[in-house]
Amino acid sequence: MRLISFKQNSELGSLFLYLQSKPAARNVMIAFLALMVLSSCSNPIEPIVLSGPTMGTQYRVTVVRNATSAETDEQLHAAIKQAMELVNQSMSTYIPDSELSLFNKMPAGGSIVMSPQLFNVMQEAVEISELSSGAFDTTIGKAIRLWGFSEDGRITEKPSTQLIEEIKQSVGYEKLTIEGTTLTKSASGLEVNLSAIAKGYAVDLVAEAIEGLGYTNFLVNIGGELRASGTNTERVPWRVGVERPHLLGGIEQVVELRDRAIATSGDYRNFIEIDGKRYSHTIDSKSLTPVFHRLASVSVLADRASTADALATALLAMGEQRGVEFALKNDIAAYFIIRDDNEENYKVTVTDAFKVNLAE
Repeated sequence: MRLISFKQNSELGSLFLYLQSKPAARNVMIAFLALMVLSSCSNPIEPIVLSGPTMGTQYRVTVVRNATSAETDEQLHAAIKQAMELVNQSMSTYIPDSELSLFNKMPAGGSIVMSPQLFNVMQEAVEISELSSGAFDTTIGKAIRLWGFSEDGRITEKPSTQLIEEIKQSVGYEKLTIEGTTLTKSASGLEVNLSAIAKGYAVDLVAEAIEGLGYTNFLVNIGGELRASGTNTERVPWRVGVERPHLLGGIEQVVELRDRAIATSGDYRNFIEIDGKRYSHTIDSKSLTPVFHRLASVSVLADRASTADALATALLAMGEQRGVEFALKNDIAAYFIIRDDNEENYKVTVTDAFKVNLAE
């Protein structure tokens, strides 16, 4: 077997090992944060592999060549980069003149006419916020910045209770209104942050661009959010691995992926440490403080990467008991890795909707 490449999800810390061949890989250990795509040495088909930086992380796209597409590799790459740029210019909080940045600077009553990309994401974000009773909430942008998980950089002191209480006045998905393609805020200081859904949506947009060029078999990865179409070069479903929630990595479970997306949200990669205590990047939308519970990571399967991305975040925010109950009630394909009391051992809870995709 040969290593094609490895990448890291620097923002969300959701790691997967991508396998295009059949050997078991659960005992493989990786000493750094990595996303790998493996293929068999005997594989006669050389796929198109495109990669690079985007949205503060890395993308990697593997496309199986076919006879129906006349586009060159350069044209394919251009279409992929254009799709990602549309999302970045629309939803980045790092770009001062992005749609989202301009909206966040507006006072109460401010509104914008959204691009198709921002409209699609905001519409789904509100739907999942309502479904999860606010466990997923994109209006916690100020809280994310307050806790040092934004473009402002890390913090060295815990935010005061007073600051947290002040921010609560401008948080709540119900303070957003969508009428047609117009987005309006009802609270001054409200800031939307789409980091828990935007990369998933970018994966979907890239997938649609690839399909538009006539390709039917491919795997798209942006910062650890994945969407697979068709089969790999061996004409079998793409095989991806859910990482063990440990700094040394390793594979907890291999999953077969075909015409589906997968996303993972975990608390063990992206965190800050203040006075010897770790604070997760996942913020509780009610207390506006980092979540503290035994749920280490959640992987979700869905038709769209944006849906998997947002639901994984919502379930992680809920914690082990409420998250599992919510997933079962709503028939969500979810894979939960829960810490034991000593925090070194883990137990796994898998919903029936996810079990059908587990590789033997």
